[in-house]
Amino acid sequence: MILVKKRMMIEVYTIPQSWRELWQEWELRGMILLSVTIQIVLVILGNRRKYIAGIWIRFIVWSAYLLGDTIAAMAAGMLSRNIKETYKGGLLDAKYELTAFWAPLMLLHLGGTDAITAYSLEDNELWKRHLFGVATQAMATFYILFMDWTGSRMSYLFIVMFSVGLVKYCERVWVLYSASEKKFRDSIPDITTDEIKIMEECKLKELEGYHKVLEVQVLEVHERDFSTDISSIISSAPHAKELLIACSLLEMVKRLFADLILGVQERDVSRAIFDNNDMNKEKAFEVIEIELKLIFDLLYTKAKAVYTFWGIARRIIGILLTLIVFVVILLDEMVISKKKHHNYSKIDFTITLVLLAVAVLVDLWAIVELPFADQTILWLIKNKKTTLLKAINSILQLGWLKKQSKTYRWSNSIGQISLLRFALQKPLPCLPILKLLCVDEILEIYQNETREGILEANLKGLIFVECRHWLKLRGNEITPEEFHGLRGGRTLKNFGRNDIDWSVKLEMDLSILVWHLATDICCHEDGDTRPAYHKMCTSLSRYMLYLLVKHPYMLPIGSAHIKFRDIYLGLREFMEEQLSKPVKQEETLDMLKNMTAKDLLTVNDGDKSTLVIFYACKLKSALNTNENETWEIIKKVWLEMMCHVASYCSRKYHAQQLRRGGEFVTHVWLLMAHFGLTDQFQTRRNPTIGEVVLR
Repeated sequence: MILVKKRMMIEVYTIPQSWRELWQEWELRGMILLSVTIQIVLVILGNRRKYIAGIWIRFIVWSAYLLGDTIAAMAAGMLSRNIKETYKGGLLDAKYELTAFWAPLMLLHLGGTDAITAYSLEDNELWKRHLFGVATQAMATFYILFMDWTGSRMSYLFIVMFSVGLVKYCERVWVLYSASEKKFRDSIPDITTDEIKIMEECKLKELEGYHKVLEVQVLEVHERDFSTDISSIISSAPHAKELLIACSLLEMVKRLFADLILGVQERDVSRAIFDNNDMNKEKAFEVIEIELKLIFDLLYTKAKAVYTFWGIARRIIGILLTLIVFVVILLDEMVISKKKHHNYSKIDFTITLVLLAVAVLVDLWAIVELPFADQTILWLIKNKKTTLLKAINSILQLGWLKKQSKTYRWSNSIGQISLLRFALQKPLPCLPILKLLCVDEILEIYQNETREGILEANLKGLIFVECRHWLKLRGNEITPEEFHGLRGGRTLKNFGRNDIDWSVKLEMDLSILVWHLATDICCHEDGDTRPAYHKMCTSLSRYMLYLLVKHPYMLPIGSAHIKFRDIYLGLREFMEEQLSKPVKQEETLDMLKNMTAKDLLTVNDGDKSTLVIFYACKLKSALNTNENETWEIIKKVWLEMMCHVASYCSRKYHAQQLRRGGEFVTHVWLLMAHFGLTDQFQTRRNPTIGEVVLR
């Protein structure tokens, strides 16, 4: 009786045979269609992540990138597995002859799209794994070709697509290899100067009887890219001068991202360009945006292969061959197959055409985008192709392209996080479950994070004016440590506020929290009397807290060891104890601004969260002793802190942010580098003999 019941239960829970047959029929088809869908997603979104900062695009691109190779490899494996079941009476089943043709098309998918080769920098270091993947997938595809070979037209078309797919996959591996850290560093040429040439000439002069009496540095700033003979062409293309400047400084920027030392000559050339009277904040930051966009292309896309004769030729040949295969298969089915009574499945035939069409469109899209790329515009300017430049400019002025061309380099926004908003936010629903899944902190940050347009905060003008001011004030005597090394201490010293320099000598993360909370209290206390630029100070304050919470690894090493969750939970608990009712932000700020010295002593119980409150209220009270300078001090301290973080952040983390919409602190770092205010310049000059006299 028990055995009968068990057998009945097994029969009840057994998957119906019709479902099994449906799965077997659509298993491979589903994999193929999913692989095609992933390719389309990567083409559309892969390149857009550089100017969209939303978490949704990162999740979609990340999922598609990880699934893309896996699905394509699984589909190729399923094709090779099905070989044994495809022979009937010693002859190859016509259905399989068509599905076997999908194998080389999976090589195309493994070759990836031009919009994305690496999701992160770590993917570039896996180029050896992809090289091994090329070998294994090529052998698997060749095995399918060998077993599928019938000498028919389809077999020869298989060879054509196998060649196209293999070349594309090898191209992807080469691009990954080129963007790997070691190869990227090795590809940057040594800086060439005129020093060696001068030394050789001086040795000849010494042999002739001359005697060296003076050691000088010879510096030449070449302006051939800005010569008058192309001035008319520059007017034919938007932002042409900025493109040329970015191109001329690209090798310097590459050295910065490779963490290589630059010389005094590079610093002086860059300063000469950025400290020119024609350079303003808009132009300066546009040059930086172009430079970062070019670096993004080198690290995360196939730009290194696309913008070459070989890259363009590969795409054109690939499109033509794929189109020929598409037409031949279509005609074969429409005309010849009717006579030979081929038993091709209509569904499989449609999927085959879709695969070929998508392969054509992917490469065709790359060709269509080519004329509008910065690299192409630069080439046209240098080669004086005025007519083409005017045509491209006219197209870019059409409809949505006009708006797109202005905003496609980075997100132009900064993250904003408020400590009080975190503390007063209601707990997430189902918090125990979220903690179990280890996603509670991620969701809390996402819930409380906002983004603000960089133009609204007017931060570009602030940092540009400050860099230029200090350069003119001190000239070559200024050192990077003097400009950004004190985390606000320079500002406090200039204002004679040594009484509050303790606030910038705290640990970096604690100092950010204290100044952030003090800024909010001052903003609330001043009300309508606060200056117009208080918004700028608030934006900087919340942006720095955003970096501390969202990207703590961008702060100097050892700076971010306070658990932010403990801080805001402790602050929430303190507010509830003090107010004894549902807490609102205005009431909290009222209470904090009215706290007396006695209250502060009771607050300082050694806990990190209460320590932040104690220091913030103490700092606010000290700042209010001179109300005329309060907001000027706050503004300049935050600016100095941001410059400190920008300079001491690892170059690797600056590069990582390019794929997340970009961070303003990266733009600040590059601007400081162009003014020679970072620590990557070898400031000691090597003596160069530049003048000789007769003995």
